[in-house]
Amino acid sequence: MSTIVTRSGKGSPLTNTEVDANFTNLNTDKAELSGATFTGEITANGGIALGDNDKATFGAGDDLQIYHDGTNSNIYDAGTGDLRINGVNIELRSAASGDSYLKANNAGSVDIAYSGDVKLATDSGGITVTGVVTATSLDI
Repeated sequence: MSTIVTRSGKGSPLTNTEVDANFTNLNTDKAELSGATFTGEITANGGIALGDNDKATFGAGDDLQIYHDGTNSNIYDAGTGDLRINGVNIELRSAASGDSYLKANNAGSVDIAYSGDVKLATDSGGITVTGVVTATSLDI
């Protein structure tokens, strides 16, 4: 922690050089408002607020970007390789209703739903379709 040096008593004000020296000392403990570089882990217990089109970027060439453009929320991957989402079970849900529309289960099954009702389900023996199947052609 830096210390500000002042003159004791009521004397002449600090000179410009003395003021500059004090602010230089203060700045050594603080991040600049722009262009700061950190090493080690950063903890933000209150969250990190990014505005529209402000991106969280990852990779040497900003290969992975996560941002909101004012209308849509985007995960953009332009790097080599796959965009992988790893989890024991992975579920895509409606933010409005909470209904699941795609669920990939650790056991290997995948369920695709419409309005929360599973319409296509995979299992070790194939697929199960609930409802009408419409196809432009069928080859058995």
